[in-house]
Amino acid sequence: MSIDWGNAADWASAVASAGAVFAALWIAFGQERNARKLRQLARNEEHERKAQLVSEVIRLTAAIEAEAAPGARVVDVGGGRADGLVSQKDAIEGLRLQLRALQQFPQTDPRIYGEIGRIIQESELPAGFVSGGTSYQGLLLRGLADRLTARRETLVGLLGA
Repeated sequence: MSIDWGNAADWASAVASAGAVFAALWIAFGQERNARKLRQLARNEEHERKAQLVSEVIRLTAAIEAEAAPGARVVDVGGGRADGLVSQKDAIEGLRLQLRALQQFPQTDPRIYGEIGRIIQESELPAGFVSGGTSYQGLLLRGLADRLTARRETLVGLLGA
């Protein structure tokens, strides 16, 4: 009983075939690993864009609140100059325009756009703001600051989601 082990060419062919199968599997799994890394990188970049947008909206919202704060103080202390709060309207309008510009950035999360829209809507001062008395202006600005505080907290929640 003798075993025929074949010749060297048969062995070389078998080793090469096994190597080719191993190389094909290595390439296939390597491509899957690369695709997984690329998907993770895209998710990270999307999260970073979202975080930057939300951070900028939070900053602008806080700036509007800061502009409205003198109105709340005027009401708390019981009055002030009749034209003392008119300049806040222009500053708030400028910040609202910046928020409108942020709505143009591409974003996959519609909740962010909704919050920006609510902030723009809730920070609008009525046409009679300038002609109203100081107490009226102060009450409007205090209400605006209170509403925006809640909006800012909602934005912080979106940042974590």
